[in-house]
Amino acid sequence: MDNSEYGGAIASLIDELNQLNEKAIEIGRAIIGSTVLFVDLGFVSLLNRSVQLTDGFSCMIKERNLTCAGTLLRLQLDNCMRTYALYIAADRKEFIEALISNKKIDGLKDKHGKLMKDWYLKSELNKIDPQFSVVYGNASGYTHFSGKAFYQAVSAKENNVIEFQVSHEIPEKLNTILLECLRAYIHFLKLFYSLIEGAADAKAEFESNQSEKLL
Repeated sequence: MDNSEYGGAIASLIDELNQLNEKAIEIGRAIIGSTVLFVDLGFVSLLNRSVQLTDGFSCMIKERNLTCAGTLLRLQLDNCMRTYALYIAADRKEFIEALISNKKIDGLKDKHGKLMKDWYLKSELNKIDPQFSVVYGNASGYTHFSGKAFYQAVSAKENNVIEFQVSHEIPEKLNTILLECLRAYIHFLKLFYSLIEGAADAKAEFESNQSEKLL
């Protein structure tokens, strides 16, 4: 796939991604509602992070920067994991306090007494979406120094020639992977929304019950 074909292939997907990104603002309004609960601080922070990640991801896909796009995909997967963790946390107040204090959540437990380590959250989300673990592993290869970096810098040519690259130019051989990365990001952004929309529904129910008590 050459660069011209790539530009045509991503056009409609970028439009879809931008439209999806606006949905985060709508969900945020619904979560905040007319009252603010302590747990809302976590959900709103996750939504704002998602908007900024998606803005950056869209730019990197257009620039064909696979290293950055892959890393941002991994961070959006992290958003899914943190959202899920907030739902299953044994003590949500403790979770938000850890967030505000900039502490890790892997020392906190879920409702079943399990420590919420990344591997545990990943395996639990894989039960919801069977693609999660595989994509998480692949995307982590861009976050950490791995064979992903080697593949982008070294190419085998004809006649046993090896080509090395330290350059601002992105080889066209990465276009297919970039396209896959874009499709994966859209897929898991939708998963993120499917998880966090539960908080908006819960807030609507809470405020409805509060209004009925006042009648």
